[in-house]
Amino acid sequence: MAADPSAAGRRRSRLQAEVQLLAQRYREVGFDRQDASWVHIGNFPVPAGWNRPRVEILIDIPHGNPGYPSVAPQWFWTDRDLRTADGRSVRHFFTSGAASGLVDRSHLDKGWGHFCIHARSWHPSSGLRLREGHNLLSYLDLITAVFRDRERLAGGDR
Repeated sequence: MAADPSAAGRRRSRLQAEVQLLAQRYREVGFDRQDASWVHIGNFPVPAGWNRPRVEILIDIPHGNPGYPSVAPQWFWTDRDLRTADGRSVRHFFTSGAASGLVDRSHLDKGWGHFCIHARSWHPSSGLRLREGHNLLSYLDLITAVFRDRERLAGGDR
């Protein structure tokens, strides 16, 4: 079967290669093979200070022209009941659609909450030279940094 030269086909090929890279670190990794619109990490470790040691992560993959990988992901979803270990809720973590009309209602209905995370700098490599630029592994490192910064997210002064 010939490779799909369309933008959607290139994004799907790139995503498939990145999922293989992610699986080396996170093991439980899946993605939308049809539309290349999401990547799922089934067992993502969360730093100490949260109400659970691991969560599921669902990353929305940007579509359009330009789309991923030229455009960095901006949304990720996780367990709706995520809180700090002492029970505080988290700023920039939304469990309803009121935050944005762009939110996928079906994810909210399935019990997910979402973070909006903007990469300040995003320089992906072209083609499949994944490690030469930013990729989903870079984005997951950013998610880890966000989780480490829980005191600021929770509005804490500690």
